[in-house]
Amino acid sequence: MSSSAKEADMPRDEDIAMSWFVKVESRVYGPYTPVQMSSFVSEGRIAAHSQISKYRDRDWGTASEVAEFAGWAGEVDKAPTSEKRITPGVRTANFVIIAEIHSENGAEFTTALASYGDLEAITDGVWLLRGQTTAGVLRNELSHALDRDDKLMVVDASRDRSAWFNLGSDADTNIRALWGQPN
Repeated sequence: MSSSAKEADMPRDEDIAMSWFVKVESRVYGPYTPVQMSSFVSEGRIAAHSQISKYRDRDWGTASEVAEFAGWAGEVDKAPTSEKRITPGVRTANFVIIAEIHSENGAEFTTALASYGDLEAITDGVWLLRGQTTAGVLRNELSHALDRDDKLMVVDASRDRSAWFNLGSDADTNIRALWGQPN
């Protein structure tokens, strides 16, 4: 069988029924099913400004421009706001969150952060949080409220873990090297 015949038989991303792709900082993730995407919306991993498409390489738009996502976001908005968000299967931990927010998203960021547990502001851009989640989940979900010039560092003080967003490649390399050193 020729290579062109093989390619014709291979499914293409756009041929997958009801699939979605997500673009974050020029990296494309997916395909995801509508059920997965709905779950991402409810978890806060997909926000109104998130770039989505039915195709891996074209037709990108914000989630707020797609009727299905607007509906899913509406369901999330109807959820009780007094309940704290938890990550299933994870024990409560203490976190230090450090954010340098240059955009006008400070209030949105703080609201999102407070939804994860008991929050105490320590100083400008530094908070203590006690909640049932992980550093990675906090980083992923809080980064939706940040712009390209904003920075975020999450330290899980209970489990000796960290996660960060938009600190730059040098900081990324240095944090990984320093954090991984033996005691």
